[in-house]
Amino acid sequence: MSGYDFRDLTAEQRRLLDAGGWTADGTRAAPSRPAAQQLVARGVIEAYHATHEDDHGTYGVTEYYVPLPVRAAWLDFKSRLPEQAERAEEES
Repeated sequence: MSGYDFRDLTAEQRRLLDAGGWTADGTRAAPSRPAAQQLVARGVIEAYHATHEDDHGTYGVTEYYVPLPVRAAWLDFKSRLPEQAERAEEES
């Protein structure tokens, strides 16, 4: 057992873990704040403040990172899921 709590995750939270986090300069939509904050509270992702600049000026945003030990534990957890559960996750 890894010690990380991967129980009862939403599809959005699973996608965030699969992606290894989220950055504002990426192509994926930002995760909802409650979904990300729940993972931060569980200790499976880290939140950090980032500053970005574009044609409209400089702005701050919270980005998220999944540490490598958590990513490894997440992949191990997923590998032990029954095949039917994995298909249901992909469909959500």
